[in-house]
Amino acid sequence: MVKDFVTKEQIEKARSVDLLDYLQRTEPHNLTRSAPDEYRLKDHDSLKISNGKFHWFSRGIGGTNAVDYLVKVRGVEFQEAVRELIGETFSFSYSADKRAPPVKPKPKDDGRFFMLPEANGHNNDVIKYLKGRGIEENIIMDCISKGMVYQNKKGNCVFVGFDEQRQPKFACERGIGSTDLKKDVVGSNKAYSFCLPSENPDSDRLYVFEGVADCLSHASIAQIGGMDWDGYRLSLGGISSLALQTVLENNPQIKNVYLALDNDKPGKDATERIIKEVLENDSYNHINLFVAPPPVGKDYNDTLMFMQAQIKERITQTEKSTAPEAQMPTVAKKRSVAVL
Repeated sequence: MVKDFVTKEQIEKARSVDLLDYLQRTEPHNLTRSAPDEYRLKDHDSLKISNGKFHWFSRGIGGTNAVDYLVKVRGVEFQEAVRELIGETFSFSYSADKRAPPVKPKPKDDGRFFMLPEANGHNNDVIKYLKGRGIEENIIMDCISKGMVYQNKKGNCVFVGFDEQRQPKFACERGIGSTDLKKDVVGSNKAYSFCLPSENPDSDRLYVFEGVADCLSHASIAQIGGMDWDGYRLSLGGISSLALQTVLENNPQIKNVYLALDNDKPGKDATERIIKEVLENDSYNHINLFVAPPPVGKDYNDTLMFMQAQIKERITQTEKSTAPEAQMPTVAKKRSVAVL
């Protein structure tokens, strides 16, 4: 039985482990060199590693050793991180080609690594917010009924990603109204980002977007246009390709992938990188790649909002042209009154 505490000597030994050496041993496929003495993670591309330290710019956190990395980035309990680094317990590993199953806590520890934010008693503000972004109401309600979208106690919109067993593994919060909050829930696994399933589970098509709103927008565009569209819609939760790898591994029938990332420099650069990654991976030889940037604006939500505005304008013009002609005012003739 593993002890519930670690000694001072064990902690010092764990903290002496070089972070880069540890990552090269456990996550070699997740490392990419960004400078002569600097590395980044593929699943968290804003996290830099240099001189045994790391800084995660998008989260505003950092650390000076491998213990900090396991605790702050991978969500591992402190004692468990120490035992991992001194070789007394589980071996945390990552592989982009053949991903080891995520470490599962004991039943009594459920929720320590990842926990969804507490739900509110209603989703009224979320529904209003998404409708305000042009998303069709039935698509919103379908996502809510499946637990993929909800409003949390703080009044934020939460988007959820699930694993193969339909267990939540990823969630991101978006502020509603005046708040510009955008963050992943602590412990989220980017490999299981938000994905709209296909009505046909055997579909061979997958559209890939940066954000959840673009997934929902594309679904709305298809519905408004009466398109008989059949396929999966995946949000990368940014520009990392981890979620794409997971979907392709779990759905070998997919052979047509449409890269619909944002129409800006980061989106275009990420598209080129993902194309290269897919083409260089022999396990993806059956994949046909298509570049499908948004036809209007920076992303597909811009396209949807433009489309909705055009529809509204057309309806307004139609109503004006079919309205009954207004009665022209008549000028009353003055009567001459005889003065007696």
